[in-house]
Amino acid sequence: MAETWKTYVDGRWVDAGEQLDVIDKYSGEVFAKVPKCDRDMVEEAILSAKSAFSDFKKYPAHKRAEILEKAYLKILERQNEIAEVICKEAGKAWKYSLNEVLRGAETFKFAAEEAKRIHGETIPLDASKFGENRRGYYFREPLGVVGAITPFNFPLNLVGHKVAPAIAAGNSVVLKPASTTPVTSLILAEILEDSGLPKGVFNVVIGSGSVVGDMIVTHPECKKISFTGSPEVGDQITKKAGIKKVTLELGNNSATVIDEDADLKKAAARCAASAFANSGQVCISLQRIYVHKNVSKQFEELFVEEVNK
Repeated sequence: MAETWKTYVDGRWVDAGEQLDVIDKYSGEVFAKVPKCDRDMVEEAILSAKSAFSDFKKYPAHKRAEILEKAYLKILERQNEIAEVICKEAGKAWKYSLNEVLRGAETFKFAAEEAKRIHGETIPLDASKFGENRRGYYFREPLGVVGAITPFNFPLNLVGHKVAPAIAAGNSVVLKPASTTPVTSLILAEILEDSGLPKGVFNVVIGSGSVVGDMIVTHPECKKISFTGSPEVGDQITKKAGIKKVTLELGNNSATVIDEDADLKKAAARCAASAFANSGQVCISLQRIYVHKNVSKQFEELFVEEVNK
C-alpha cells in the first residue's frame, strides 16, 4: 500500500486537491502519494514565510544554532529510515543513500556552527583624506523569504545546502523539491518541526516547475532564489526573477588530467568512481579525461577494467 503524505505549509500538515504518485525506482510501483500544490497553496506558503520572517529574523544566533543542532541529531537518529526512502524515490544504492544522509546531517551541523559566526566588519576610511579619523562598519542581515528549488539526485543534502544556511542566517524558506523525490523533504519538515523551528519558517510545496517553480521565482515576496538543476532552467530563472538575489548551481563538465608520471592504477580507479558513482547523476561527476599520449593505451586498459567492475 502506498503511504499518503500531507505537505507542510505555515506549520500545518495540509492536503491538496490533487495527488502525485512517487515511484519506487527499483520496483516501478507507487510507494507514496503526495499533494500536488496549486497556485493558492504556493501563495499561502510564501505569505506564511513572510509573516514568520518578521519574528524569526529577531531570533538570537544561539537559538537558531540550537534548532539546527537538534535537526542534525534527529537526522542521525532516523538515518536508516531516510536512506531507505532515498533508495526508493531516487533509485540510489544503499551505500550512496546512507552516505548522503550522513553528509546531509553534517550540512545541518555546519550551519548550526556558522549561525554563531555571522557578523559584519569595521573598515578604516582614511584611504581618503576626507576619511581621516573615521571608520565604517556593516552588519549582515537576513534577506527574508528564500525560494529553494532542488533536483532529484540528492534529495536530502542538496535540500540541506539551501535550507540549513538560510535558517542559520535568520531567513524563512519555501522549498520546491523535485516532484520525483519529495518524500525526503517531507521527512525533513517533520524533523525541523520536532526541532522547534517556528511555524511558517519552513514550507514545502510540491508540483511542476511551470506552476510552483515559476510562482516562487516571480513572487515579489521571495527575496532570494536558490536553484540547482539544468542550465536551461537556470537561464529561464534569471530572466523571470527580476531584481532579486539569485544563486544557480547548474550543469558541469568536469575534466581530469593524467600525466605520464601518474600512478595509473590509482588514477583509473578514482576516475571510474568519479564518473559512475550514483550512476553518474552527480553535479561534479567526471566527464572528460585528458591522458598523456605516452601512457594513454595503458591507462585506457586500466580504466576499462575498473569500469567493468
